[in-house]
Amino acid sequence: MCKLLALSGSSEEDNKGILEAFVKKFGSTNPDGWGMALLDESTELYRIKKVYHRDRRRLEEAFFRGLGEVKTRSLIAHLRKASIGRKSQENCHPFEGYIDNHQFIFAHNGSVWPRRVLESKLVNHKPKSDDPTDSELVFCYIMEVLEDRGVNLNSWRDIVETINSVVLSIHSEALITKLNFILADKSYIYCYNWGELQYSLMEESTNSKLPKETFSPGNGKFLVCSRPLLENYSWNSIPPKTILVLREGKIQFSSKNARF
Repeated sequence: MCKLLALSGSSEEDNKGILEAFVKKFGSTNPDGWGMALLDESTELYRIKKVYHRDRRRLEEAFFRGLGEVKTRSLIAHLRKASIGRKSQENCHPFEGYIDNHQFIFAHNGSVWPRRVLESKLVNHKPKSDDPTDSELVFCYIMEVLEDRGVNLNSWRDIVETINSVVLSIHSEALITKLNFILADKSYIYCYNWGELQYSLMEESTNSKLPKETFSPGNGKFLVCSRPLLENYSWNSIPPKTILVLREGKIQFSSKNARF
């Protein structure tokens, strides 16, 4: 199963250590293409990097090549283990789409089958790949509904309602094994958990072996990952079928009013 990572912070900091820990822990079991999206404050757009290589060592070299500092307050990353769609750079996550110049980023793990359930719903937002993953089709479907409904793209409430509607529609029509995903724009990160995602407030450090400047406690970071990532921090499961909305290192909304 692919691995997801999302970080929401209160300020721009170098988060390369988190990205390196993510790759070190999960890269060997998810070798079919890696990707990341970093929010650039100067443009208010995510910069995306996606790489694929059959050789694991070359894949990692390409992923980190020229990266330098990962200075951002919002980070999305994905390590792919292919199931639907060929192994290629274009099928790596995150995916990117626009509605009226409003950028959205999407990464997913799980399976939605058959693909025709999703493909039949797409008119204006088609996949870029000629052999698309179910993940890209889910993203296109979300974008299709957002545009069709004329949703206020600056309203997290309207976007949450759309996510809920899309998930219910997919669930009623397709066979789902898991549907965990991250949807993000310049202001919010939306995390939908079907039953796997973990979170950490990154506030309970016990002599972390990782750099203090990257993992200092109480620094306003909220981290979501498919599995517990950093051993020296407290991790908890997000309740199943929950939507979390994150903004600047804090929870804006939880659909189940869970305690975090």
